[in-house]
Amino acid sequence: MAGHRYREAYFESPEDLEPALNDFADTVVKNIVDLLSSSEADKDTIVAITGLASLFGLTRASAVLEKVTSVIRGRLLVFFPGRHEGSLYRLLDARDGWNYLAIPIKAE
Repeated sequence: MAGHRYREAYFESPEDLEPALNDFADTVVKNIVDLLSSSEADKDTIVAITGLASLFGLTRASAVLEKVTSVIRGRLLVFFPGRHEGSLYRLLDARDGWNYLAIPIKAE
């Protein structure tokens, strides 16, 4: 955001940022889909996502993940900065978690 040409305008009128955030979420999804559907990613490939916390406040991680699940051929490994309770995941304790078919790998 610091280098964005409309930075000052967005800070003056934050409501104008919403359409740009939709484009941002679409770009994030496209980048992940491109990786998952590349010729190098097959049924034996693990694609890892880091930096999920950088989406906080811009788009929902659950929305991004829901849009990429159909193109996963191997495994998708998501490093998740949050909590896991049962089948619920909470990114940075921001909201009620979402149910997701996943297997957590916990530090404990």
